[in-house]
Formats: sequence, structure tokens, C-alpha cells
Amino acid sequence: MPSGIFPWSLQKSPKERTMKKQLIASLVSLICAAGAHANADLTSQDTNKANHENFRGASHIVANQENWYRELRLEDWNKMGVTTADVDAVLEHINGGLTLRDQSNDNKAGYWTYEFSKQAQHHFDLANKGTDAATNYRKASTLWMIASYPNLHTDHELAALDKSVDAYVLAATASGEKVERVEFPLADGGSATGLLHLPKDKSDNLAAVLWTGGVDKSLVEHKKSIDQVVERGFAVLSFDMPGAGLNRNNVMSVGTETLTHDGALAFIKADKRINSDRIGALSSSGAGIPLMEFAIKQPELKAVVARCTVVDGLLTKPFLFPELPLMTSQSFGTRVGADINDLESFGQFTVPLSLKTKGYFDGKTRMDTPLLVINTSDDMVSSPEDMKKTAALSSQGKVEFYGDEGHCPEGKAAEEAITQFLTSNI
Repeated sequence: MPSGIFPWSLQKSPKERTMKKQLIASLVSLICAAGAHANADLTSQDTNKANHENFRGASHIVANQENWYRELRLEDWNKMGVTTADVDAVLEHINGGLTLRDQSNDNKAGYWTYEFSKQAQHHFDLANKGTDAATNYRKASTLWMIASYPNLHTDHELAALDKSVDAYVLAATASGEKVERVEFPLADGGSATGLLHLPKDKSDNLAAVLWTGGVDKSLVEHKKSIDQVVERGFAVLSFDMPGAGLNRNNVMSVGTETLTHDGALAFIKADKRINSDRIGALSSSGAGIPLMEFAIKQPELKAVVARCTVVDGLLTKPFLFPELPLMTSQSFGTRVGADINDLESFGQFTVPLSLKTKGYFDGKTRMDTPLLVINTSDDMVSSPEDMKKTAALSSQGKVEFYGDEGHCPEGKAAEEAITQFLTSNI
């Protein structure tokens, strides 16, 4: 397939985006019809890159993405303390022998987790020796997080994330911040790991926010956003959604959707430093179902933010999974307990989870909690229509859109809107 088959990928008119999506769908259908499976060696780098662009927006895709199974999130990783040069120095050593250089991930030299973990350990050792401890612990944490990504439950990925969390706490301590690693019990007898962020100058009667990422965003990846809330005197407990990261034993399934949120709420309310009457919650992307089910059954919450939450759409249209980046589809499959090598099987797990399937999108309100639903205006998995229906579940629900392409709103304006909503309502 010749380079440049998607020459309009940087343009933004709705008509052109629709044309692009239709072409991608046709290409994916051909691949699926030919018997391609999720673990097969993808032979079309153009299709791989196009799926990344279609999902995240072309402006977020970096050079050479066509060579990589994982999305190269350089902008996000830079904000977390590593430079592009730090990442490039590791990428040059990774080549698993497939068209997508990181699609296989054995625990040995030349593979993703091994190589990023090796570089993380280097910075961790420097920090332990007293060399710019805060900076090097932060780099170690970020590199171990990258090593664990996208968290498909392999032992070496999970070991890397565990080290990332410990290095995150050490970095915070070295920087004069207050962050605690915590474990909280779940009703099924299991437990989940969290990071409790506390304000520096206040130690009691704290308002709190429960903070959850999506299918491939772990509990250490939200620091910049969390800092804005903590600086206003809030405590923030970050944790992984069901089936993700260090919450891997609790997959998202009908009847267990809110298990982790319930455990997190009980834990935070039992902390004597927290004002149990001033608690809110934010979740992103694939954690949308757990968040909304939780919010509906917990009327004492003071504010809820549903950020680019997947609540229907993709869940009841599983034929869209092959149109996503393979990394994203496999991550989602892992969270719901599906066979990630069989994308066509995902529907049996996802359709019952949809808020539409469960009857919530009938126009009736289900809660009175202030609810902010926020996204871009053209998200292929969390559509504007789904966002409006989600907001309608609250008598105090509202929708805001920032940006006109890609999954999840980015940028200062969106973050400020979220921070203002939480602090003004909790």
C-alpha cells in the first residue's frame, strides 16, 4: 500500500473525516475477511497508523507511528518527566521481528517491557545514590509505566507498573509532596492499589475526589491534572479501572461494575483526614460504565465528571473494534475478560454492559448529582449523542466539548473546566 493513501488525515471537516472513516472501515473489513487475527503480524503499516489517527486525532500522532503497535504518546510522557530523547534511546533497541516492532513482548532484550524497565532501573539507581533524586525517581516511574503499557496482564508488565508506583511515591516525597501508596479491600475479598494525593498545607477535613483512568491509562498517569485539584486543598485517590493495571483481578462485568469504586469510596470515607460529606468522582474513557453505575447508586456524591466515557456506541457496535488501534482493542478486551486474540467475540461481553442495553437511555433522570460530561465533538467511540444522553441521567447534568477530533479532550481549557467544576461543586 503506497505511503500517503490518507492525504487528508490532517484536515478536519466533517465530510472529510467521514470519508476517512469509511475508507479505514473498508480496509479493516478486507483484513478481517482475509482471516487476520489480533495477534497476527499486521502487514499494513498504513492501516495501523490510520487507525491510530482515526482514534486519537492526527495532531496527536508522532512520526514513525506506523512501525509501532503501541501508541507513542510522547507529549504525555514528556509531561511526566521524560524527554523525547529518553524515549528514542530505548525505542532504537526494540525490535521483536514483526512488522510492528513491539507487537511481541517477550521478557528479554530487544522487547518493549524489558528495554524500558532497564532504562527505568538506571534512573532509579541514580536517584538512590542521591543524584537529583526527585528528577530521577520521576523518570524511573514514567519509564516503568511505559514499560507496563498497555497492561495486558503479563507478569513482567505488572512488575513494571508495581515499580512505577513505588518510584512515583519516592519522587513525590523527594519533591516535598504528600503521596501515599494504599491498598483498599473489595467486597469480593480482593483488593486494589491506589495512590492517595494529599495537599501540603492541610491535613484534616479534606474534600476528596476518586480519580480513575481508562483502559490504557494507569494510576500514575494523571499527576498534572491531579495536581491542579490537590493545590486547591483536595485529597485525590487515583486507582485503575476494573481489569486494568494493579486492579487486574476485577474485570468489568455485569453485576461487578462498581466493585472498585465502592471499595475506594469506603476506604476514603474511613480516613479520618477526609470529610466524608464532600466527595466527588472522575473517570475517563473505558471506565465510563463503572463511573455512571456508581454515581447513580451513590447520591451522596457532590460532583461527577464523565470524561470521554464509553457508555454505549462501541459497546453495542463491536464491529468497530477492528477499526481501533489494535493496542486499544486488546486493552479493552482484557478489561472485560474477553479473548484478545478474537476481536469478533468481544460483543458477548460488551453489549450487556452498555447503558443503552440496561435501559438507562430512556430519557429519565436517575440522579440529582452535578454531572459534567466532557469530550471532543467528534469521537468515534464516545459520540456527542452518547455524551448528551449520559448528561441527561442527572437533573444537574451538562455537556461540554473541547476540540473537534479524537478520543478524549486534551489541553488547558478542558483541564481547567474539569478542575473548576470539581472545586465549585464539592
